[in-house]
Amino acid sequence: MFVSTAGKEIFIELSKKAFNRNPDQHDMYIYNDFYAYACLDLVDKTMISANSKITSKKYEDAYHLLEALALFNLDEMAWPMCDDGERVKKTDKAYGALVVATLRGLEAQGKLDVKSLPNLESFLKNTVEWADAMKGQSCSASYGPYCKRLGQKLVGDKTPEDLAREKAWLSEWIAGLDAENQAAVRDDIREEEEERAADEEEPKAWYASAENVNENNLVLSRLWKDYKAYLATVPKGPLRGPSWDISKWTTAQKKEFAFDDVEDDFD
Repeated sequence: MFVSTAGKEIFIELSKKAFNRNPDQHDMYIYNDFYAYACLDLVDKTMISANSKITSKKYEDAYHLLEALALFNLDEMAWPMCDDGERVKKTDKAYGALVVATLRGLEAQGKLDVKSLPNLESFLKNTVEWADAMKGQSCSASYGPYCKRLGQKLVGDKTPEDLAREKAWLSEWIAGLDAENQAAVRDDIREEEEERAADEEEPKAWYASAENVNENNLVLSRLWKDYKAYLATVPKGPLRGPSWDISKWTTAQKKEFAFDDVEDDFD
């Protein structure tokens, strides 16, 4: 998985914050959807930052935020499982509209290509993978077909020179990782190559079978307004406990929700 330095740093920060919000990591039970909404709060904050960058036409900054968010979403599937299905749908629509607005902005600035953004294919592929997952949550995820069509256009016909350049970029990226991550990435690449060699048929490209794009589901101004209006109606913090970040709770605040105390309540 080819990730930019900026995207990686944002992803790591999101993951750390999610860890601090996970009751299981603190041997606690607070309520069923605490962690789902705690992650959704991180998603909201990241999307609001991305929208601000888009408004300021800082599309590369928005790109890195959304790149990290795609990685975070795929790594942490908790928030779509919350009990507010309408919020999930509105959040995903707004997310997709941010992605499309960012890509269109980069295109207008002449930066929507693999020379300007070496990891562009990975970004599009990850976004498509997330869109496919969200379809399983009854979301329209129209940004998935949009990214597939863009993938067909940008990386569908690679020349030998393109492939050689990508290989060099990948080698350079791997060289910049620490020893543990270098080994993990090389293991992943080797497994993918072995799976590809074992397949009797050539696997389809991730951008194959692109559907028609419903442009009405990609208009940022309308979808963002709808998303923000819905956010105004939901609680800003947890239903129980002082904050989403459990690592900032006092020992006394944690005690009520500790596994031992919770088990005692059921005895």
